[in-house]
Amino acid sequence: MRERLEVFAGSMFSGKTDEVLREIRKAEVAEKVIQAFKTNVDTRTKNKIRSHSGAEYPATEVDSSRGILTSLIPGVQLVVIDEAQFFDKEIVDVVEVLLESGIQVIANGLPTDFRGEPFGPMPTLLAKADQIARLQAICTYKDGDGKVCGDDASRTQRFVDGVPASYHEPIIVIGEKEQYAPRCPKHHEVPGKKY
Repeated sequence: MRERLEVFAGSMFSGKTDEVLREIRKAEVAEKVIQAFKTNVDTRTKNKIRSHSGAEYPATEVDSSRGILTSLIPGVQLVVIDEAQFFDKEIVDVVEVLLESGIQVIANGLPTDFRGEPFGPMPTLLAKADQIARLQAICTYKDGDGKVCGDDASRTQRFVDGVPASYHEPIIVIGEKEQYAPRCPKHHEVPGKKY
């Protein structure tokens, strides 16, 4: 019997990981066997999922999507995939194998990259999801008077040396608040992008 795929998607700082950790806590109360995975591309934390609020949960690091299947613990009932956008495209097939094996899957990730374009396998995972939670951050853009925008932020702004990153910058650059900020569509800037 096929299980359910739940995907949490949103810009950086939208609370995706906190929501996933909340779902993990619920599964723990239900005494489910849980295993979380992250790709070793994400070097911000080692062997754990960690939210910006500091909450965390142990995770198995893998170097490819197939590593999830070869690292499964016996009797696992829930697989959590952190930062799914960093996985190779084969993650979609791996998720299907898990679901068809009766294992529930929860994934989180950025639906779009800093350019505002679809990010890795996330669009396909969202299309295949049984349940989607689209989360919004708060736009932290400040105008000339120092007033914060405060609108819902669906985009992630990357900075290089304090200015918006050019369209031609690499897609994956692991970083934190110094390099990224949540933005609404009005204040999201991508110099060099042809619309």
